Amino acid sequence: MKNAGRNLLLCAGILSALAISAFAETRTISWNPVTTYTDGSAIETGKTVTYSAYWTTDFGLGSLHTIGTSLAATSATFDPDVQGMTRGGTVYFTAKAVLNTGEESVLSPAYPWVVPPAASTTRAPSAPTGGIIMKK
Repeated sequence: MKNAGRNLLLCAGILSALAISAFAETRTISWNPVTTYTDGSAIETGKTVTYSAYWTTDFGLGSLHTIGTSLAATSATFDPDVQGMTRGGTVYFTAKAVLNTGEESVLSPAYPWVVPPAASTTRAPSAPTGGIIMKK
């Protein structure tokens, strides 16, 4: 049985846009579309591919937390705080491709990401600039 997903350039592309912010704390992960089976043959016309994206703190990809399932797009937006990611900690992303016939790829290799610290909510005035020293 053919297994969708060798072209899981999800590893290369998964999550290539991790640092792109749409909002203050929103992040977007993305990956390349899966168009072939593991043997390199093209996925037939009429079959559709959706994706499931996950994260975990386990490099071995245990205890997966879902970012999105049945995703038609090759990206997903998430908020680290809503997902329960620990600020300053490392998380690992993975994804899989799923055909409308039920065939699933294996999970892509783990892609590490250090969750950035929370943005500061305190405001302070800017430091003085443009100083000069004059002789009196």
